[in-house]
Amino acid sequence: MSVLPNSERFNRGGMSSGELVARINQSGAKAVLMVTILKGNPHELRIISGEGTIQLSALLESVQLRREIQPSQGPRINGLLEIVIGSSPSVQTKQVAEMMSSLLEVPLKVSENVVPVGEQGVNRAIMRFVDLPQGRLIWTHHHAYDGVEIGPRIRVLSVRRLVSNES
Repeated sequence: MSVLPNSERFNRGGMSSGELVARINQSGAKAVLMVTILKGNPHELRIISGEGTIQLSALLESVQLRREIQPSQGPRINGLLEIVIGSSPSVQTKQVAEMMSSLLEVPLKVSENVVPVGEQGVNRAIMRFVDLPQGRLIWTHHHAYDGVEIGPRIRVLSVRRLVSNES
């Protein structure tokens, strides 16, 4: 997937939990990011470790795809430059951002805004987590070159289960 470096997209289909864990381990991945569907729409996002432990289970409020955020052909994204959170994030937002930073092996930076980096950011994205009222958060992506939001934009209703990376 273009905004998740070194990742591979595949359909799980009827794969059992054991088969999913075997697929994670066979590929050498640290984890799988699984999106469940309800009535044809993204419903829940789960990060599952190579041991089969659910590290993150987030109930999704809405998802807007790249083509909905930027209808014209946007920049080709080949990787992620960094993850950005505000200076006073909620515990939930900080933990989600730290988990993604660790899994994707990209730096986590504190900034109130996305700071474009010019030529260094061509074809790269900045992942940003922003707190919303009532424990909600927005997870979005910006072009690192100019800071323009490119999507996808994921509105997280709540994080229902969070397990420490260090366990």
